[in-house]
Amino acid sequence: MNKLKIWFGVMATALLLTGCATGPKYSVYRTTLASPPPGMGRIWFYRRSVFFGDGLEPSIKLDGTKVGDSIAGSFFQVETSPGAHNVSTATEKKYDVTVSVTTNADSYVQFYILPGILIGRVVPTIMNEADALPAMGKMTYAK
Repeated sequence: MNKLKIWFGVMATALLLTGCATGPKYSVYRTTLASPPPGMGRIWFYRRSVFFGDGLEPSIKLDGTKVGDSIAGSFFQVETSPGAHNVSTATEKKYDVTVSVTTNADSYVQFYILPGILIGRVVPTIMNEADALPAMGKMTYAK
């Protein structure tokens, strides 16, 4: 009986650690980051941890090219050219948004979980800076 309890404890710990981001906190990382290269803008991608669906880590695609993964409790950024860009994720269903990037400015895309038929769905949404910065404040870098 004790071996069974230990086994369940180990498995529960492994599940909790799966997908955890281990990089620096946003508040530290941001201070080390230079401005985007001349003529470029920056997109910040982030996802809060809500326990439900935290194990889902679908690829994030920017204009069809994978740029990272949607990991609960984490963020990362990409420098890209100004203009409209498509951001997408897919689990049971593909979801996408169009983000507008401006030269030398930051844009923000948050991912959230919706219940699905078999697994959750990770949905991107455009956020303003006033809402994004407090949300990312204690998140960790992961790409």
